[in-house]
Amino acid sequence: MNNWKTLLENVDDDYLIGMSNKGIVKRAYKDKEEGNYQVLSMEEEAKVCVGSETVTVCVPLGESKCSCPSRSICRHVILGIMALKEQTAKEGRQQPLKEAAAYTEKPQETEQAEVEKSDLKEKLMEEIAACSFGTLKKILGGKQLLAIAGQMRAGYKPKIEYASIITVELQEMGQKVKLLFPLEYSTCTCHKKELCVHKAAALVWCKLEAGLLSAGELEEEVLTKPSYDGQQVRETAMQMQLYLDELLNTGLARTSPDGLDYMERLAIISHNARLVRFEGYWRALRDSYESYFKRKASFRVQTLMVQLARLYQRTVLLQRAENDSQIYELAGEFKAEYLPAGDLDLTGIAMEHFESQAGYEGETIYFLEENTRQWYTFTWAKPVFYEKSGRRGRGEKAKAPWGLPFSLEDMAISRIHLTNAKADRRRRLSSSQETKGELTERKKDRRLQRGDLGGWYYRDFDKLFEEQIDKKRRPWLKEQEEDGEEVSLVFIRPDSCEEAVFSETEQKLFMRLFDKAGREIVVEVAYSKRESWGIRYLERITSKKLPCFLGKIYFKDGRIRMYPVAVFEKGELWEDGEFE
Repeated sequence: MNNWKTLLENVDDDYLIGMSNKGIVKRAYKDKEEGNYQVLSMEEEAKVCVGSETVTVCVPLGESKCSCPSRSICRHVILGIMALKEQTAKEGRQQPLKEAAAYTEKPQETEQAEVEKSDLKEKLMEEIAACSFGTLKKILGGKQLLAIAGQMRAGYKPKIEYASIITVELQEMGQKVKLLFPLEYSTCTCHKKELCVHKAAALVWCKLEAGLLSAGELEEEVLTKPSYDGQQVRETAMQMQLYLDELLNTGLARTSPDGLDYMERLAIISHNARLVRFEGYWRALRDSYESYFKRKASFRVQTLMVQLARLYQRTVLLQRAENDSQIYELAGEFKAEYLPAGDLDLTGIAMEHFESQAGYEGETIYFLEENTRQWYTFTWAKPVFYEKSGRRGRGEKAKAPWGLPFSLEDMAISRIHLTNAKADRRRRLSSSQETKGELTERKKDRRLQRGDLGGWYYRDFDKLFEEQIDKKRRPWLKEQEEDGEEVSLVFIRPDSCEEAVFSETEQKLFMRLFDKAGREIVVEVAYSKRESWGIRYLERITSKKLPCFLGKIYFKDGRIRMYPVAVFEKGELWEDGEFE
């Protein structure tokens, strides 16, 4: 009897509904009122007489049987379980199930019932946590797991209700799963008794919501990392280290301009060895040395020394890498793995021209997703390794992807709905032909509201530091990482500013912005031909006509600094007072 008491002590109405449904439980309560039932035995398998039928209550309860023709859990089985619980309550002074008169659509739970429900939920969550991810991965497959990860990143989750059972409504699959303790009891509307794909998906979602898994970990388990020729990687790393030794021993003043060609050669060697980030590192180092040889005012010895130190440390770590996974963490990847991201509603915010250290240039369009308030980007790029700067052209007029009937620059002033979108882990959008785009609104027809900006809008610079800089600090080796870091743009509305100053020595524009408490952010823009118009614009800004800045922020020399991507003047995108 004690074994049945332990088994049944946490079985409540929610649990019984999970085994069957609400209608069957209500019918069992009505039959219980008639009193036509009797517990015959309470051995390893309990026998209960219910009317003219005989119920065999088994462990697990979901495998209980009845002599009636029903193939599923019937009202006789439910009443048999109620009868057993009632019997153990009488003999062990255990609280019985509530009587039929108290059973309503929203029953008034007793304190004891609440405790029982909480205990059962905890046991169920413990079993979900212990469920092998390898088993779930085998049942779902990589494609389905990536789809779940994409939905998680896009902010789309199934409806999950927690009680003594956990109900998961999988809208994408069109099924409802009820997870019970033990998990063998769990049911699915597909009616399969075994662990089906829907139950596996429900378990993965529960793990994600409980923090037992993250979307990134899910992707790491599924995505296939590239394989490397270990010998080639080590030889390449040794070759890079030897040349860095030569550069450091020779000294900057005695380095020959011919070294630029060797740095380009090492970039190509890195490319052939699939060391993507190292290709970019060498081209960035080449640019710094070229700035020195051309006596550019923007050249800084301190910046060059940091580049050399970081690259040297990375080549050492590359030589010590013991497997493909460790090499991958240092080397990066040529092409991002794009994952399903569901349907997205994107608000175009701004477009930025870029020239990367790896030898590419193009345009990046920044979007805010209206439901999740997360940044997404789309990048159009072309290689310019061997082109002269005079031949380079901008790509604003290039055709937009996803079947949209306009150019790239129009994407930055539009609201777009994407169906079957794909994005990588940094929320960079794919131009996949499977994705279909639909124009929903042009920005010129409406004003950007503060609600459109989510948590990316700041007037308090102390709060900005706490949320966007202090919590995201990275180790020294990972600072100023390769192109393509996850976007971290913010909207800044300063209270006042100082007049912009252009430093002829550093060839940079500096401008100090202040919040109401006097805390500052320094706008910093290095001079280049493509930045000249923006620099002239910033030089004309005064405290009497302050815009809202959209920029990339970073922390340097103890000060918050910002590179402005776009500025929005009052009346251009919002009316006076909308952001107050």
